[in-house]
Amino acid sequence: MVACLFYVLFVVFVAGHGAGLNCTRSCGNRGPDIQFPFRIKGEQRDHCGFDLSCSDDNSTVLELPTGVSLLIEEIDYRHRLVYARDPLGCFPRKRLNFSLGASHFQINWQYDWTLFNCSSNEKRSSYRGFKIPCLSAFNHDVYAVYSSDTISESDLLSCTKMHNIYGFTYPMLVEENYRLTISWFNPTCGSSEAECYNSILKHSKGMLFFHILLCFLLLAN
Repeated sequence: MVACLFYVLFVVFVAGHGAGLNCTRSCGNRGPDIQFPFRIKGEQRDHCGFDLSCSDDNSTVLELPTGVSLLIEEIDYRHRLVYARDPLGCFPRKRLNFSLGASHFQINWQYDWTLFNCSSNEKRSSYRGFKIPCLSAFNHDVYAVYSSDTISESDLLSCTKMHNIYGFTYPMLVEENYRLTISWFNPTCGSSEAECYNSILKHSKGMLFFHILLCFLLLAN
């Protein structure tokens, strides 16, 4: 009976707060408004959607399904777009994976790349690649080529292959402190905060009925 009482109180609590659905928050005064389908993890109800977090300096942080953390500067709820930057201003600095697969987020024009370290002291007539400024230095340049391309007839043969990176767009490689645009699809619970709330409430009522029935069956025995 204790379990039954718990679920009764839970559903009553949720139903009592349904009329005041409002998930709008922010990470400090300079952060974007956070509302459906996003929520601040640990501070807003689960039906508010995808998790965001606040850093120590009140920056808004999104962790992509690949584990990459980005700083969110703006959220366009009308067009379902998120504008984000790499915390270090150089997306390819780490061996990151932006291939999002079957997630609710999407980045257009993504490609897989192979990076090469080339000595800047050597003169080369041409490169079959794109120079990455934020990885290059006074004594070497770093170039990226499509992983599907062959370099057998290019000057990159004298360079050292570094590693592959996945799901990067061209501007993410060549523009320092690039502002990335990410689109999203609605969460599985619905297209609005109210739909997601009602979905959770319906599930809770179903669980309530199940546990009450289970309690009566246990008492009958």
